Amino acid sequence: MKRDPLDVFLDLIATAPQRLVASTTPEALAEHVADAQGALPLLADETGPLVDVGSGAGLPGVPILLARPDLAGTLLDSRAKRCDHLRQVVEATGLADRVRVCNDRAEEHADRDAYGIAVARALAPPPVALELCLPLVRPGGVCLLHTGALDPTALAQAASALAATVERIEPVPGFDARNRVLVRKTGPTPAEFPRRVGAAARDPIVRPRG
Repeated sequence: MKRDPLDVFLDLIATAPQRLVASTTPEALAEHVADAQGALPLLADETGPLVDVGSGAGLPGVPILLARPDLAGTLLDSRAKRCDHLRQVVEATGLADRVRVCNDRAEEHADRDAYGIAVARALAPPPVALELCLPLVRPGGVCLLHTGALDPTALAQAASALAATVERIEPVPGFDARNRVLVRKTGPTPAEFPRRVGAAARDPIVRPRG
């Protein structure tokens, strides 16, 4: 009997030689999948391709792509060992015909304005994550952030500076400070963004209050 690709994916995380997630218990791994696929209703009307920025273990990109066979995608990560893991995942889960792995930094990724959807999980504080993700999205596309606590004012200001608008902030049930944030790109990202590698983290477009 052919195994469920999601089970194959989780086994590869659990048995990887490098630590990819904080816990590899079945319960913890199931939570990662539920968190990723819980965003599917927010993306129901969106078209690809999709880029998972800072994909790491393959979250949230792989569970979303497995649930959306209509989407092509790119798993983007700056760490070579993580990309080795991601290539194994893509081959083992049957995604190789529509998903590629790219070992690159978001600031240097050549595919500007190429994606309809960018997703990122715990990539950076939201204003920083938006600077890394939105230049890769075409006008009209969306960026979906899986993030912790956030400052809605700083988030809105950062989105505006990058020619985008915050459409929805959705708290994740069962957690005090976990959110899904959907941001719509409304026009071309100003040419100065993203800045050189590391600049967004050192000097965010907007600094959250407090």
